[in-house]
Amino acid sequence: MKNNKLVLNAAVSTFLACFFASAAAAAADDPPPRITVNQIIRGEGKVGDIVISKNGEVIYEVLEGGIIEVRNTKYKTAQRYSVVKPNDNSRNN
Repeated sequence: MKNNKLVLNAAVSTFLACFFASAAAAAADDPPPRITVNQIIRGEGKVGDIVISKNGEVIYEVLEGGIIEVRNTKYKTAQRYSVVKPNDNSRNN
């Protein structure tokens, strides 16, 4: 009976070691958090950050100087904006 407990303990220990090792490896392979459109518009993006809309038609990209370019591939248009500051009600649209 004592041998069975030793074998079971060894098996459980091996399983747990493999489980935690694979979980740690998976955490190390996680991609960095994705940036959202709202973060880009608020100025939280870095130069080169790109966000594509769910339907794939609108692309938001952060350019040099904090300028945001919004491209619509369906209508082949592009517009550039400066960052929108929170509570900035003085902007003209």
